[in-house]
Amino acid sequence: MLKAELFYPSRKENVATRETVQKMAVEMASCFLKELRDPKKATSDYLTSSEGKFSWGFTTEEEHNALIGKSATNDSAESPFAMLTQQMQQFGRILGIHAAAVGQAKMNGDFKRDLQGKVGVGRNGAFLRLPKEMKESLLRLAVNIAPDVRGRERAALDRQRESKKFKMETLRKKKLLAAQYEYAAALTFIEMYHSDACWKDAIIARRKFDALGSDTAKREAVKDQIRIRVNGLGWKDVHHAWSLKGVDYTANQLLQHLLMKIIPAQDDGRVIPETPRVNLPSRKNMQQLGTRTLDVDDLDLRKDEEMEQFERGGRELREEMEDDGLTDRYEKLQDKTRPKVDETMIDVRIEQLWEYTEEDGSVVKQWCSGVVVGVKTQNRVLIQWDKEHIQDGLEITQQKLLVSKWNKHVCEGWRKYV
Repeated sequence: MLKAELFYPSRKENVATRETVQKMAVEMASCFLKELRDPKKATSDYLTSSEGKFSWGFTTEEEHNALIGKSATNDSAESPFAMLTQQMQQFGRILGIHAAAVGQAKMNGDFKRDLQGKVGVGRNGAFLRLPKEMKESLLRLAVNIAPDVRGRERAALDRQRESKKFKMETLRKKKLLAAQYEYAAALTFIEMYHSDACWKDAIIARRKFDALGSDTAKREAVKDQIRIRVNGLGWKDVHHAWSLKGVDYTANQLLQHLLMKIIPAQDDGRVIPETPRVNLPSRKNMQQLGTRTLDVDDLDLRKDEEMEQFERGGRELREEMEDDGLTDRYEKLQDKTRPKVDETMIDVRIEQLWEYTEEDGSVVKQWCSGVVVGVKTQNRVLIQWDKEHIQDGLEITQQKLLVSKWNKHVCEGWRKYV
């Protein structure tokens, strides 16, 4: 009746909407086919219309013949699991080994009984077809080995639980380490916001952008400006992707996003956090009814301790990365463009990278700090070095501050002291 009404409607409302339903069917079928034929999805491999490699039209006659009589589904493999689940649901605290055994016996029909009394081999299950002596022997064997089987089952379950616990703990540590890396990077981004590296308004941003030479340098500079707000200050709503469908956004496109969305949002009175947000799982804050339990107080105390430990670990991680030369926060706190070497540089503290040869012949790089006390030419200045960096009694020396070595980790590379 349902099929008849569907294809040959007699009710007035069904007749009146027939044309609309037909149009809907065509639209829906078109959408279904488009999704099924999408080459990014596995379903396309099974459709002849999309030239799928497993489809009927694109497999050989030999493969067709080889598949005759074969199961098209995995029902036989899934059935034991379904029977195990049914036993667990019905009997609650039944052991897994018992539930599995019952399900397996049902699937095999081991205890199937011919209730109609018809004679014939195969009517009864395998157990009932055994001679009486073998049945008794099998039952005695089962009773005798049951304790050992249960013991091995418990041991296997314990190993499984330990393995799962180990995997979960490993995953938790990986997530915690990833979060600490993110926190360590965010620490630097917040410091960048309060340094010369940050473009605070549209005029400065445009001037700094135009002063950069290559498109690559411009693009990386704008990306850093976006990261400062998104990763450092936690303004996730102003995020901008670096590419779309495999095509990178240009430096100018990212700059427009910075000028039109991020800087105006910054001027709307948003809170500038002193420390990054800690992204750790935590208890959901819910409305309180009655008196807080001591357990909740303990959870909150434990959360505060975990937060403190996490933040301390993030800072230590940043220190370790800097010691290993993987990152340098002071490099990131510098302006992308070299400051002009003129009278405005006088009394500015800078540092310069020098190489020293140890007694064993190894070369060590060290940043040496000092104050610019005079400007000789466009690139040459007089530097009065801090006491701990003075060698051979030369307190003031003349040094080159080259454009090519601004904020670079090379010999005589230089930057502002922060």
